[in-house]
Amino acid sequence: MPTDLKSASLLEISQELTRFNYELRGLFRCPTCLCDYPINSKEITEEHIIPDSNGGRITTFLCKKCNSLFGHKQTRWLSDWIELSESNTPFHVDPKKQRAQLMASGLKLNGVIKIAEDGAIEFQADKKRSNPIDFEAYWSRPKSSEITIKMQVSVFGNENSLRVGFLTAAYGLWFKNFGYSFVLQSSLNVVRQQILNPETDIMNWNYLIEMPAREIANPCIGLMRFGVDYFPIALIYDQLVILPSPKRPHPSSTSPSKMSKKVIGFAEAIASRYQHRCVGPAVLICDGQEVINPDLIPNATIPPQYSWVDRWD
Repeated sequence: MPTDLKSASLLEISQELTRFNYELRGLFRCPTCLCDYPINSKEITEEHIIPDSNGGRITTFLCKKCNSLFGHKQTRWLSDWIELSESNTPFHVDPKKQRAQLMASGLKLNGVIKIAEDGAIEFQADKKRSNPIDFEAYWSRPKSSEITIKMQVSVFGNENSLRVGFLTAAYGLWFKNFGYSFVLQSSLNVVRQQILNPETDIMNWNYLIEMPAREIANPCIGLMRFGVDYFPIALIYDQLVILPSPKRPHPSSTSPSKMSKKVIGFAEAIASRYQHRCVGPAVLICDGQEVINPDLIPNATIPPQYSWVDRWD
């Protein structure tokens, strides 16, 4: 993002924060660690909600520390998952990411596996990473009639961090759309703790659900009803992420028979009301139940605005 556009966006975000509490004027509050920075600080960075290496174009802002943490942790695995999911291949197209081991007649060769131009699967031995004795013996001996190739797709060995990758993207999408009205809720403290500690199981409930089919082309936010309770959700590819509401930390059950959902879309007339441009605290209500209710409303410099979602059919 160009510097002047970034400065203008951060000014709008700061103005929204000021409407919650005037003492926060001129500041940016990182949505994940909740640390405050002057809006001209170099510690504020732009972050792709969906990794840009996978074609993600939606961005938001984080502090540099959080952005770096996510890049080395959950974003890395989310990027790998998207690559595999979108390419419809059992392993990474980039051979540098897909290491493998060939075993034959008791010999082991390390290398990489890739798809050749004709569609065949190829194993390329790497002499530097293989035992030199095994490497030389394999090429000098008669070829074995049985060859086994073992590969490991690392992303599936880091399932916890991958799950948190989807959670981080969902949280970022809501911040992108509702700004601090969404972030400044104590009900989301557990989400922030999980995002900042991706290798620890803090949210020990089923917040990520794989859908039978991909229903929405682009990542989006929405609402879901479980029985009589409503929760904010995000749809990211074929995964559905459930976030806590002010009323309940999570659904008591995620049985498909008790679930129904709606995607939230904003008409052009009110779209500028969101996208980091909230004019003050916003409360989102569905069927008389608060789905978003920021904690700082008592300190707000202007009255909160209320948004209603039509009654569920």
